[in-house]
Amino acid sequence: MSFRLRIFLLVLVVTGTAIGATAWLTLSLTRHELTRAEQARDRHQADIVAAVQTFGLLNGRWNGIDSVTAVQAEKTGLHIRIVTRESDEVLADSDTIDGRAAGPVQLLPADIDAKPVLDQETVFAAHQRGTVLARRNPDATPQAEAFRKTGLQGRFPVRSRPDLPAGLFDVTPTGDDPAYRALLQLTQYRAALASVRCMADKSTVAPSLILSRSPYLDSERRAAQPGCVQSTVERILSDDSWLDEVWYEIAGCDQAYEAYGECLDSGFSRAAVTTSAIPVRVFFGARQDTELAPLQRPALFGAAGLLLVAAIGTAWIARRVSRPVRLLTGASLQLAAGRLDVRVPTRGEDELARLSGAFNAMAEALQRSEERQRRLVADVAHELRTPLSNLRGYLEGLADGVIEPTPELFASLHEETLLQRRILEDLQVLAQAEAGELGYDPVPLDLSELAATTATAHRAVAAAAGIDVVVDAPAPVEVYADPDRIRQVLGNLMSNAIRYTDAGGRVELRVTRDGPDAVLTVRDTGVGMNAEEVSRVFDRFWRADLSRQRATGGSGLGLTIARRIIADQGGSLDAESTAGVGTTFTARLPMITRPPGQPFQ
Repeated sequence: MSFRLRIFLLVLVVTGTAIGATAWLTLSLTRHELTRAEQARDRHQADIVAAVQTFGLLNGRWNGIDSVTAVQAEKTGLHIRIVTRESDEVLADSDTIDGRAAGPVQLLPADIDAKPVLDQETVFAAHQRGTVLARRNPDATPQAEAFRKTGLQGRFPVRSRPDLPAGLFDVTPTGDDPAYRALLQLTQYRAALASVRCMADKSTVAPSLILSRSPYLDSERRAAQPGCVQSTVERILSDDSWLDEVWYEIAGCDQAYEAYGECLDSGFSRAAVTTSAIPVRVFFGARQDTELAPLQRPALFGAAGLLLVAAIGTAWIARRVSRPVRLLTGASLQLAAGRLDVRVPTRGEDELARLSGAFNAMAEALQRSEERQRRLVADVAHELRTPLSNLRGYLEGLADGVIEPTPELFASLHEETLLQRRILEDLQVLAQAEAGELGYDPVPLDLSELAATTATAHRAVAAAAGIDVVVDAPAPVEVYADPDRIRQVLGNLMSNAIRYTDAGGRVELRVTRDGPDAVLTVRDTGVGMNAEEVSRVFDRFWRADLSRQRATGGSGLGLTIARRIIADQGGSLDAESTAGVGTTFTARLPMITRPPGQPFQ
């Protein structure tokens, strides 16, 4: 398994574990919070509803309900949201008040109608009146049942509305007429709300009631701001339209008989709508600031396990990656310091192992290059030292008169200088080739024709050595190459073949096709080479004659240059040899393909 795949699988496992653990923790926390919210709601719902209802009753509107919501949410730990019953307008949300995003709430709200209710004395008086009316009328029971099914409003005529006293808050709802008592109570409630709002506008008094039952406005406030109380009472008592509307809702219950109490309560509730706060709904939910403390123990264990797996996986990845990288860094520093024999261990077959192998290959190549460079310097020094020593000896002998100058001596010295010049020229050509600066002028070239021409040029030398030259190139084979450079390669191969072949031997030039390649083969029946010599035949200054005598001629650079020339033109040059049998050099070049029937140019 590759390192990349292992990393992918490990990350996949960690990611999947993290996602699964997160989902499990989320579900666990959500279930826990839902359970806690339900339990908290069961314990505190009555208190919260009572607090909200009391606020609505004492204020007659919902301005400032935020403070009650915040207090109840802090006390109970619940998320509380209050909305209007008709339009679902949010009046207060404890999460929003605390500066958090509003979280979810349960779907079962508590309905709150913050309206005043009939005092107990009036309710008792209403039931007594209903009982009396029922006794007087034999058809009371069917009439009461009809009322309970269809209601009374609009079915019976309403008697005249009684007048209310100017000292509205000094009157206690008493008497035998429950309808009058209900009218008085509603009027007191409306006047009390209007009075405290008037007082709030003129002072710092809170715009809310203190008493939750009749007369609603306490004596202390009435004494503190009598002007507000008087003006408010006068305004409300002169509002005949509102008073008639209220009276219409609560009067006429006499004909409900034994359902008189129910009729009065229903009418009172409908009439209170015009004065009290609008109905609302209270939703409950879990708060969004849950900490780890209430989490279940398995959730904590799951989180710890996830962190442990992530830590182990990360540590394994870090160690698996950092150790090879650390070794590569140290080896690179040693390599830069000149230790070319440094290597790094390779384990496995993953990407890091291949990187280590690539580094080792690079170090090996650098070491071989350094060794070749040292050998090249030594070879160049050796190749130049001997002829220069000879020239120096002869020149010193001539200067001292020890050696007598003769035409033969000067011819020999001239030949030595020509050899040194040839070595230097070959070195220059090789340096240009290895630097990519050797110029080429490629053209379409018939390799068969070039082989025949080269063979003709070397036949005289071969005949003098008693060697037969044979050309096997029956058909044109066209390549795209520099003819002078290819001729240089062929000349070097032919010269070597003739030089290392004894009299009576044979040198064969052959041109064939092999798929997309043109194949040029130079085979001789000379002394041949063993496997080690074949592996070094293209090295600089290497020659098969171990004595390194120049009796055979050559600088030892020809085959190195020939191989570079063939490689630069997209081909290859290889050697095969058997000691005592002969040597074969094979050059391959890309062949030019032409449509069938097109003549060779």
